[in-house]
Amino acid sequence: MKKIKKIFILILLFLMFVLNTNISFAQSTLMLSSDKTKVEAGEEINVSIELKDVKVASFTLEIYWDASRLEYIGGPQNSNNLSNRVLYSWVSDNGENKDNILVDSFKFKAIQDGTANIVVTGEFYNSNGEIVNINDNNLEIEIGNFNEQTAPLNETQGNDSSDNTNLSILRLNHEGISPDFDKDIKEYYFIANTSIDNLEVTAIPENSKSTVTVTGNNNLKLGENTIDIKVESEDKTKTSIYKIYVTRTDDIDAANANLETLAIREGTLNPEFSNDMTEYKIEIPNNIEDINILAIPQRENATVKILGNDKMNIGDNSIQVIVTAENGTTIKKYYINVHRRSEEEETEHHIEEELQAKKLSSIMQEDNIEEKIENNNQVEETKLNNTNIVLIIVVAIILIAIVTFLVYKYKFRDKK
Repeated sequence: MKKIKKIFILILLFLMFVLNTNISFAQSTLMLSSDKTKVEAGEEINVSIELKDVKVASFTLEIYWDASRLEYIGGPQNSNNLSNRVLYSWVSDNGENKDNILVDSFKFKAIQDGTANIVVTGEFYNSNGEIVNINDNNLEIEIGNFNEQTAPLNETQGNDSSDNTNLSILRLNHEGISPDFDKDIKEYYFIANTSIDNLEVTAIPENSKSTVTVTGNNNLKLGENTIDIKVESEDKTKTSIYKIYVTRTDDIDAANANLETLAIREGTLNPEFSNDMTEYKIEIPNNIEDINILAIPQRENATVKILGNDKMNIGDNSIQVIVTAENGTTIKKYYINVHRRSEEEETEHHIEEELQAKKLSSIMQEDNIEEKIENNNQVEETKLNNTNIVLIIVVAIILIAIVTFLVYKYKFRDKK
């Protein structure tokens, strides 16, 4: 009898726990859909987002896409396009939870053949201000000529080739990754405060059949951490590794390893310097062997070391500018590819410069001729205006004379 009573009490306690605990057995889903999943370059696509089986009072969505294949056209109100990322905010009218929320569509245009990825993530809150966890989701759009009898997309060519190990999207769930993502850039940097223990990494490959493995993004330790994003090709023959160097610290300023200035006396960097950009190119004449680099860190106590600038060989040369932050551990590397022209390239360069100079001279001459013609037209117009003024004055004088004569004549007749 005592055993039965104990079992009854345990069952009762379990039922009380279930009744007093907010448990949702439904799967919260962030649904993405489009009016077309296969399009040709130039066609537009409408992408809709729906929250199903979840109750929220507010949320902010972040939408990312493969900018090499898709162009963002526009979206609903409360959306804002910020450099290959759209932010969309929603709040319920009365502040209460709502479910099965359908967001107005976002419009894209296909610009290049291949498989394009659209990724949606966000932050979601219920009416109590509590975070609601909803997984990211992504949508694939196939771009190509599907009217031909041949296969619409050849998976052995282009970005969908079986040995492709490029990423099309790489992002963190926190702002601040540097530089901006580029599939050809393999090293990135992020400074995290001590409240961040884990980082969510969204890594979408160009070839959807490639395998992506992310390691090192959980249980971040104080100091330096490295996140590896390994991309293995579909045919298992190639591997690429993207790295994110994460500094977890309670002193963000001391971990600043950015450059304030980076310049080369012998030429102009391409692209123009920005502390968020880490890879540059420059071309120098054949007769220059040594180059002078000016590299100044943003923080006075940070140090800079330059490697590979002693002597430039003919062709491509790689220079590293390594900045070590005040904390002595955080490091950021800037890369400069210096191409020193060969004698043949130098000759071609001078010929090209002469052609450009001739074109410029021709354009300037045409501009001068047009300016002279315009000036002559203005002179002729001025002369014509002056002639018209003279004629008007002469006609006015004649009219005044006629009127004066008539008035005098009639007055003289009346006196008689």
